[in-house]
Amino acid sequence: MIGLDTNALIRLVVEDDPEQTERVRTSVQAAVAAGQRCRINRIALVESVWVLESVFRWGRDQVAEYLDRIINGEGLVIEDELEAQRALDAYRSGPIDFSDAFLALTNRTAGCTTTVTFDRKAARLADFQLISA
Repeated sequence: MIGLDTNALIRLVVEDDPEQTERVRTSVQAAVAAGQRCRINRIALVESVWVLESVFRWGRDQVAEYLDRIINGEGLVIEDELEAQRALDAYRSGPIDFSDAFLALTNRTAGCTTTVTFDRKAARLADFQLISA
């Protein structure tokens, strides 16, 4: 198995640097040809969403489509895949950030009863508890 970092994911999706895109594609194809899968760490997944939204100015629908392709992609191993899928569902259905939803869901899976926050937007999710003044 090989791991893909944020930069590799972005190159594959945005294709803004043809040389780097081709080098990543070649690495992935070689791994797949050798019977390996590609692992996407949850940090790389969350960072890639931030880059697509902030740097490339992708909208929610475009980012959600990207996440769906990654989370359900053949030959990909997603860290905390079930939580990533549920975070995608929350992201699609409301104004919550993917990273906030993913954080709350992975914390719940780890045994947390809640995730405390000062972020009013994140606190809209049931898994968050707003710290009030």
